[in-house]
Formats: sequence, C-alpha cells, structure tokens
Amino acid sequence: MAPEKNITVQSFYIIDGSAYIFRAYYAIRALSNSNHLPTNAIYGFIQMLLKLVKDAHPDYLAVTFDTKGPTFRHTAYPAYKANRGAMPEDLAVQIPYIYRATSALGLFSILKAGYEADDLIGTLCKKGEAAGLSVTIVSGDKDMLQLLSPNIRMYDSLKEKFFTPESVQERFGVTPSKMIEIMGLMGDTADNIPGVFGVGEKTAKDLIVKFGTIENLFTNLNAVTKPKLKAALEKDQDNARLSRTLATIDTDCPIPFDLSSYRISPFDQMALTPLLKELEFSSLLKELSQVHGLNIQAPQRGDSICPGVHPPPDPALNLSDLPEKIEQIKAAGKVAICVLTADDLESIRIAICPGNGARSGRSAPFQLLVNAETFPLSLKEILESNAIGKIGHQIKSLLPILKKMGVHLSGPLFDTQIAAYLLNPTQRDYSFQSVAALLELEKTLSALLDEKKLSSLFYDLEIPLIPILAQMEAAGLKLDIVQLKAMSDDLGRSLEELTKRIYALAGKAFNINSPSQLAKILFEDMGLTPLRKTKTGYSTDEEVLTHLSVSHELPAEILNYRQGSKLKSTYVDVLPRLADSRTSRVHTQLNQTVTATGRLSSSDPNLQNIPVQGEWGRRIRQAFIAQEGSLLLTADYNQIELRILAHLSEDPALIHAFQTGEDIHLKTASEIFNLAPDVITSEMRRVGKTVNFGIVYGISPFGLASNLGVSQKEAKRYIDLYFSQYAHVKPYIEKTRKEAAQNGYVTTLFGRRRDVPELQSSNKNIREAGERLAVNTPIQGSAADVIKRAMVLIDVWMKERAVHSKMILQVHDELIFEVPEGEISLMQEAVVSLMETAASLFIPLKVDCGVGANWWAAKKG
Repeated sequence: MAPEKNITVQSFYIIDGSAYIFRAYYAIRALSNSNHLPTNAIYGFIQMLLKLVKDAHPDYLAVTFDTKGPTFRHTAYPAYKANRGAMPEDLAVQIPYIYRATSALGLFSILKAGYEADDLIGTLCKKGEAAGLSVTIVSGDKDMLQLLSPNIRMYDSLKEKFFTPESVQERFGVTPSKMIEIMGLMGDTADNIPGVFGVGEKTAKDLIVKFGTIENLFTNLNAVTKPKLKAALEKDQDNARLSRTLATIDTDCPIPFDLSSYRISPFDQMALTPLLKELEFSSLLKELSQVHGLNIQAPQRGDSICPGVHPPPDPALNLSDLPEKIEQIKAAGKVAICVLTADDLESIRIAICPGNGARSGRSAPFQLLVNAETFPLSLKEILESNAIGKIGHQIKSLLPILKKMGVHLSGPLFDTQIAAYLLNPTQRDYSFQSVAALLELEKTLSALLDEKKLSSLFYDLEIPLIPILAQMEAAGLKLDIVQLKAMSDDLGRSLEELTKRIYALAGKAFNINSPSQLAKILFEDMGLTPLRKTKTGYSTDEEVLTHLSVSHELPAEILNYRQGSKLKSTYVDVLPRLADSRTSRVHTQLNQTVTATGRLSSSDPNLQNIPVQGEWGRRIRQAFIAQEGSLLLTADYNQIELRILAHLSEDPALIHAFQTGEDIHLKTASEIFNLAPDVITSEMRRVGKTVNFGIVYGISPFGLASNLGVSQKEAKRYIDLYFSQYAHVKPYIEKTRKEAAQNGYVTTLFGRRRDVPELQSSNKNIREAGERLAVNTPIQGSAADVIKRAMVLIDVWMKERAVHSKMILQVHDELIFEVPEGEISLMQEAVVSLMETAASLFIPLKVDCGVGANWWAAKKG
C-alpha cells in the first residue's frame, strides 16, 4: 500500500479489528508456545498491524473490536447472527493477548458493549470526516461500502484493493448511501439477515437502480413485471424493511472523539517486550529490537500476573531497609500490592507501596524477589493482618500465587478493577500502569463509589466474593475422563453411521460440511424447495434445515450430524485436555467484571454453557462427577427473575400466584388460550413460559412471533393478554423507561447501577434497545445480586461450621457443591435456607435442590 499522497490532509485509518482477528486465525494454524497456549491469531494480528502502519504511514489510527452480548439488532431481530457458532476455544483464549498487543504497539483500541465494530467504525468515519481528515476503513466487509464518500474510502488488505464511491457506482450502479437498500432486498446470510426470499445481489441491484429505494419499490410494485418476483416482494415487505434497518450502520454511537488519542504512540516497551517473550515470538522480538530498538532482555521487574497491569518501574529493596518500610505500612494502615512473575511461580517478584506516600518520596514503592522459603515473616504478617487494608487490581488472581508462598491475604480489600467495573459496567479495559497508581486510583474510585451510592454493593457483596471465587476456581470440578473417552468413541461411531445414512438418503457420497455441495443435493438433485438464497447459493443453515425436515429425512439427519459434530469438537474431546492430569479436575475462571448486568461469567473453559438437552447433553453432564465419598448438591432458584418482576411491579396477580405456589407458566397459558388449567397442554405451557420470560427481556411482537412460530398479530395478542392479566406490569415498565430516560441509568435492588446512554440516541432502533435494557437490567441484575448475596452468606456459614463441603460452581441461578456424604442433610438444609432468605421480597424465594453422584443426577434429584 502506498503512503497518503496528499500531504496537506492528515490521514485517519480505522481498522476492523474483529475481522483482522479471524483473518489471522484462519491464515496461520498450529502455532502455540511451550505452555500450549495457542498463538496463531495473536501472531498474525500483530504482523498485520505492523504491515499496515509501515505501508500506510497513517497520522491517526484506531482499532475497533466487537464485544460479547446483544446489540440493538438482536433486540429488533432475535435471529440476527443466530446461525453463527461460538468462537473456537483456541481463538477465545487469544483475545486478551490481542488487546494487550494492540495497546503495547502504541495503538488506540475502541470497543463498547451494545455496539458492533461496524457501528464504531461508522461513527469514527463521520467524526473523522467532520474533522477534515482523509479517512480509510481497513476491512473487506461489503457492509462498509455504505459509509464511503469523497473523504472516506475502504481498503481490503487481503485483496490489497481500495474501494471508493466510484467503485460502488461502477459495480452496483448506485451511490454508497443506496447500498442499504440493496442489502435490505438481498439480505445477508453471514449475519442471518432475511431479505426478500429469492432475491440475490443482481436482482436487488437492478431493482434499486430502477426504483431508487425500497419504499419507492413497494409503492410501485405494479411496475414489477415478473409475477414470481412481485409476489415475493409483496410477501416479504416487512422483512425487507427490517433487513435494511439491520444492515444500516449506526454513525452516532455514544463514544468520545479526542483526535489526540488516535495518534500513533511509540511502542510501550515495558509492556511489549514481556508479552512477546511470554508468547515466545523470538523472531518478531528480534526483528523489532533491530528496527525499533526494543530491549530483548527481560526486564528484571518481570511480567505482571494481573491481566492488563503493566509492572511498575519500582526499585528493588535492600532487605536491611525492610523494617523501615514495614513501619511505614503500619503507620499508613494500608498497602498497595502487585505480584510480578520471575522465571516461574516458584519465586515471584512482589511490588509494594505503603499507603501514605506513593508520590511523597518518603514511602516510595519497592520490590522483593521471594519464594515460599524466603518470604519475609514481617511482610507476611502485614499481608495477613486484618488491621491493614490491601489495595490491588484483580486481587482474585493474586490469592493463589500468594497462597503458594504461604501467605493468606487478609484484611480490608480494595480491588480497583471491581470498583472501576461497578462505576462503568459496560467498559472493557480496566488496566492501570503501576502499583503506585493503585493508591491514586483507590482514592478517586472510593470517592466515586460513595457519590454514586455503590459503596455498600462494593464492600458488602463484590469484595467478599473475591476469595470465594478464588476458592471455587481452585477446587474445580472432577471429570469422568473414561466416560468422556467412551462418549467420544460412541459419538464418533454415531457420526460414521449418520454419514452412511446421509449418503444413502442422498443417493451418493458428498462433503457433508460443504454448504454448496449440500445445497446441490437438496435443491437440485432432490428437488426440495429452497427458502433463502445467498451470494454463493441457497442457504442450508439450521432454520432452513429445520423447515425442510418436516418433508424429508435428509435435512433432519444433517441437523443431527451437525449437532453431534459440534458436541464432540467443543466439549467431549476438549474437556479432558483441559483437566488437570493428576486430579482429573477442570478449573474454570469465574469473572466478576465481564457482564454489564452483574452476572458472573465463566471462561477457559466456559462451564456455564454445558449442554443439557438430549442424550448427549445428559451424558456430558453425567461426566461431571463427585470425588469418592462425596456427592454433588445442586441448588437452583425457581423462576427468580419472574419473582423479582412481581416484587418490583407490585402486581397483585403475580404476587398472589407466587404466594400460593401456582405454576406461573400454566397460569399465563391458561389466560392466553382462555382455557382451564387442567386442559393446558405442555406445548401451550411452553407458549406461556416464552411469553413470561419475553416480557422480562422486553421482547417485541416480532421477536415473540419468531420464537413461537406464530404471526406478529397473534404474538401481539399474547402480549396484550399478558398485560391485561397482570395489570401492574405494563405501568411498571413504562415508569422504569421514563425514569431511566430522565436519570440516564437504572439500578438493581442492591443498588447496582448501569448507565443507559442508548436512550439518548437519535437512532430509533438503538433507543428502543436502550428501553429494553432499562427494563431488563433491574430484573436480571437483581437476580445476579441475590445469588451473589447467597454465596457470601453460605460461605460465612460453611466457615463457621468448619464443614468439608465445597462450593465449586455457579451457573447463573444455580449453585453446585461437592459434599461429603455425611454432610448432605446439613448442607442441603442450610443452602436452601440461606438462598431463600438472601433477599426480602413481597413473595418468597424458592430453591429447588437435588443430590447425586454426578451433575445430571443431582439436577434431576
């Protein structure tokens, strides 16, 4: 790529970081370090960034990333991107390193919960253009073409090709702004955007060239001369309008635009060098050291254990000065602490700063290189003292390391990462630069927690949860490796039999994993009616195959094959590799600062997403077992979100139903279908359940219709009947939306706060998504708070009773314990009692409890 030619106009390059990640992942395979960490995507991503900066010489640059979780598009159309599988596990573990690498390379990254990278790119484009910059989008996504203008172009680094408004006009015959009209008609199979059935790119282009817009097309449908096309357009008008909305990039995201932030900075050597050494990118490290003067010797201060924390440049301490430092810590009453690695975890470098003088020079930060045998007793006493406050960043990660040194961190804790998270739960990066900065952060964050009335939530709930989660992570869950191996063999044989059956039904062998070959079999050879056409042919996604399964066996068997293949590759074959070879226990990470609602999340591996349905789901859960002499105890809140809705709305009918122990889903179904409860079928009850939870999540008639397979008119009737039955719910929802718009935020029962800037957006879809967030967050967030409160209460009780039972996992509304057989009755009674009294509501909390030798048996027990 040539540098910018016009030197009088500064250039602003905006990189689609999420697209870069996947390109890097698939371009380079089978690369990992000696610790078996996959590194292929990280390596490719870094190389792509370096090449772009070298070739383009941009004045300003931003890297955008997608975030987990739904956006306004999912709210408008729940099936949006539903055809996409989960991110591969070996890619997911590389994402945090990619974020670190981007920052270490001196580049500014931007991501925001509730918004896709496309929307961030669109917003930055318009802001950059308004600032007089020459803007280049670095992406190969055709969705970006709608953003192009005389000052905005797109560069596809894979094809090494630029796209301009002239390029769009030449290929599509329209201006860039009309691309959303074309996409509304043709849809997008990659994002599961429906479009108009049977309309591909050529037809869509021709129609928009002729009619200009979708609305003008529908106004003049009589001018469409092809009967089949006209019928399809008439039928799918709503889909076309919806698809245009889904395809439209939001150019008004609530993100700041400080141009100086996007100026490329020098490499952060103190962050980049340790990172490249950890990843074992020796050749890249050598190359950068020659070209950019990086110090390829590992800094003596080591790498930070805390994710996102750069080790501070603190001086090493002469042990003869340690008594003076200890006295300074005692006088201050608090100490900032960060643990740094050395060559291994047998010895660690620990950074300490007395709490009264990070900047005073009188009590500056210091470091010690220690191991379990050389750890100073005086410092151990300080760290274990209940009278000395401890300030750290992601303290949970420090606890097992200090424990290995024989130190049990105690006393009042202040975790700067959790404090920052509570103040802004939709933020992604909570990093800081040094241990001395911890003291500055603690002072600032503490004041903000008080100001926003979050101190009680912080000190009484989130901070006590830190050691509990660390204990749960250390305990892990035991796997029946033999059973999983047998299951893998059975699944393999089942897939082989399915393959033979599929070939027999198709009349020939073909690549089952090839959508194009499958489409040829289904729609050309067998003559089945296709539902949706894509750029490369007819769609064979799950929705299509499910529809076709009604009329033929082959699509049903393809679905069975895909499900079995995914289970085998995602769970059955992977879990044994992640288990400790000595104990057969798998250890997840339980994260406090990921979800905006306050829910805990699980990662590496995600044990909150273990399948439960069908024979294979049953067998996978049966492979999570209790150790010999113990049983698993599961305790699950019964419909807690609906109970919280009843409490918040103070609806008499809901409250009465829960107080009298009625089946709430049966009750709702009975009202919807106007039938007595005793004649309601299981399918009718499912409809009632879907409506109940749909209200909690602010579902629209369109979304409910999609979920239930009924018309939007019928779905609206269900919703109206629900609001008629529970007359206080709709006023509560309207009041919540109004207050959220006035205040700019919503809170849970425990005071957890979430800002909802989407409510101020000029984009209707974003604003409506904000309204749904405003309704759902107090409900789901309160449920998250309640189970966290229960975990704290149970942990206190378990310590007081000195039981041998262990809390080992939380899955949203469910807690799992590993309990010695002799403690079962005691634990069952205590857990149920403490969970049911964790919050005081107008209606009782109810907990369903079960015991068994494995997770499946306990859940069914």
